[in-house]
Amino acid sequence: MEIILNIKILLQRLLLAIVSAIGLFTPISYAQETIDLISLYQEALRNDSLLSSARFQNKAAQELVKQGKSLFLPSITMNASFDKQNKERKFLTQSLPSNDLLSGKKTNYETYDYGVTLKQPLFDYSAYSEYKKILAQTSLSDKQLIQTQQDLIFRISKAYFETLLAKDQVDLFQHQRAAIQEQLSKAEAQFEAGLISVTDINEAKTKKALIEAQQINAIQKLKIKKREIQIITGKLPGKLTPLNPVITFTEIDNLADDWITIAQENNLELQIKKDEIKIAESEIDSRRSGHYPTIDAIASRSRNWDKGGYPYGATKNEGMRSYSDAIGVEISIPIFSGGMTSSRVREGVLLKSKLEEDEEYLRRGVELKVRGYYLSLQTNFSQISAYQQAMKAAALQLESTQLGFQEGLRNSVEVLDSQQILFNAKLNVLESRYNYIMNFINLKLSVGMLSITDLDEINQYLMVN
Repeated sequence: MEIILNIKILLQRLLLAIVSAIGLFTPISYAQETIDLISLYQEALRNDSLLSSARFQNKAAQELVKQGKSLFLPSITMNASFDKQNKERKFLTQSLPSNDLLSGKKTNYETYDYGVTLKQPLFDYSAYSEYKKILAQTSLSDKQLIQTQQDLIFRISKAYFETLLAKDQVDLFQHQRAAIQEQLSKAEAQFEAGLISVTDINEAKTKKALIEAQQINAIQKLKIKKREIQIITGKLPGKLTPLNPVITFTEIDNLADDWITIAQENNLELQIKKDEIKIAESEIDSRRSGHYPTIDAIASRSRNWDKGGYPYGATKNEGMRSYSDAIGVEISIPIFSGGMTSSRVREGVLLKSKLEEDEEYLRRGVELKVRGYYLSLQTNFSQISAYQQAMKAAALQLESTQLGFQEGLRNSVEVLDSQQILFNAKLNVLESRYNYIMNFINLKLSVGMLSITDLDEINQYLMVN
């Protein structure tokens, strides 16, 4: 009976090998191009909408500098007008004036004038404060662009490794399903031989159905993760280069306090908040300038003439022309604005105080975040080794349980439980390795030091084709 059972198992394995060999020669095997993390990041750089939006925002902020400089440069205005006059007057007295110029009752003529004014600011504290605010806004925009670039590295790495994990889970469920099917075949053979009860068969069938349901969920999750990559890169990814199963990670040497010190100086959220405080300070100065005078140098030239001369009694060929040229200094001194300026200054001071409190709260949060990622990284490093030992032990346990089942010392339920322990250990190893990489990325991001160099280093962990 044992010989018949072994022959049946060999036939099943041979059939599985034939099906796998046929699959190797189908076009599907060659339809997808393998892509690694760096290549996927290059795709994201070209197609990510969030990064493109940040770039446009940054370019728009650069225009503010030119606008700020224009506040100190001269301005030239020109005006011109044309009027067609049609006038009529009525005398209330019966006696007409003896002067010919005053004797007319109607007149029609045109009036022309134009003027040019040049204005050069000499002292305007409001313009100076506005320019300082613009410089702070430009600095903030630069940091926001860098933050978006670092966020892209994080997002593409997260999507990449979550997709790999989802693919590994699909493969694990597939292998577990195959192992359960093999155990079910053994149980059916022994049941036919009268060596075991139907309970073992029912248990295997139940396990198989549950694994099939979990595999369907895993496949659906894998599809969603690929769509997340599509959102970033604009297209569905091909086959992703998997993580090298024999790669070893190096434990970080720096202390948590060292990382926190780096974060206090380089964390982009903190740097952005500092620029917001600088903007608030400049806004206070700008509002306070409402108490200060403004001084401008002015030069103007105007020309005016009418073709009808004096309004009444003159001929059309007569007219009057006037010329005006002026140069001087204009001083504007604010006296009283109903308390508006003082109130707006107090409002600006309070808003700045709010931002300072927000910065302190953010600083404490950054410290907690850095410390958390640091401890998680250390934990992941220890877990990888522990889970690998557990996986080896689970493999030995499964082997001995299967041997005991063949000898009639163990039942099918115990074999299935050993299989579940082994696959759980394999999944734990995979998750701990991916978690280590992502916590490393999170740590570098939280201190504001995540760059393409880190992505190159992580890409070395992938399997070489």
